Amino acid sequence: MSRPSTSLLRSAFKATSSIPRSGVQARTLLNAASRSGINTSSIDYRILEGVNNFLPKENFDRLQEWQLGLWDRLQGEVNNNPALAETKQKWDKYGLDMTDLISSTARDRNLTLAYNYAALLLNNSFFLESLTAENTHQVPSEFRDLQEKVEAYAEGIVGGGWLWIVRCGDSSSDLDVIPTFASGTLLVTQRSQRGREGTLPLFAEPPTSGSTEPPSSTSLEPSQSDDLAAPLNKRSSRTFTNSNRIQYPSPLAVLNLHEHAYLGGKYGVWDKKQYASDWWKSLDWRKVQKRNAENGA
Repeated sequence: MSRPSTSLLRSAFKATSSIPRSGVQARTLLNAASRSGINTSSIDYRILEGVNNFLPKENFDRLQEWQLGLWDRLQGEVNNNPALAETKQKWDKYGLDMTDLISSTARDRNLTLAYNYAALLLNNSFFLESLTAENTHQVPSEFRDLQEKVEAYAEGIVGGGWLWIVRCGDSSSDLDVIPTFASGTLLVTQRSQRGREGTLPLFAEPPTSGSTEPPSSTSLEPSQSDDLAAPLNKRSSRTFTNSNRIQYPSPLAVLNLHEHAYLGGKYGVWDKKQYASDWWKSLDWRKVQKRNAENGA
């Protein structure tokens, strides 16, 4: 079963930009988008209509457009690069194993495009997943000391990147802020996904590689066939292990610092500090706390 074409996805997205914003209409709209192939199950769908005192709807429209464009380009790479033939077969049979894709492409300079698209998709989805449309956001006490550091990093970083709140030790209060740049991600280390539930689909994740070609009649070598077992992140929701929990920081939330994320009617080119401050107040802190607690399990 092939995914709806990119043009259908974009049509569904454009529809979400043209209907009034009442709760019932928004829910109906997102359900229709989901039926058209846009997977919204990982996010609070209400944020796509804008988050009060943070990003307006125009910015979320742009973030959706970017996400769809990244999926389109990743599918193109997977379908046209012979080195990703096995990834394509797994995607079409089981769904995309993003952890495996990022782990394998990160080691091969010839697969840089696939890595960049995949890492940006993962990061941007995590950014959206951590937001809430609710108006009350009580910041847990263990996180409060990090706000000034988040704002300072955001103001000082030059160029596009990501700002991560991470758990970096054994205690729930072992918290820090870490930046990465361009397509750098902290969500995949040692071939495992960290800080995020691996079975959760990414925002707008298509069910297949989107190929219109019939399945290849070329059989794989026996060893390759064995490797086409269901991907780990489709079989288990465990996203970390005690053996690497302390060795690597575990992401709890991330801020998208690419200009297309924040520039617009609300924020200008010198408003990254305010953008970061408003993001801090718009996080789903219950979800962030849950991630922090799971990393201590």
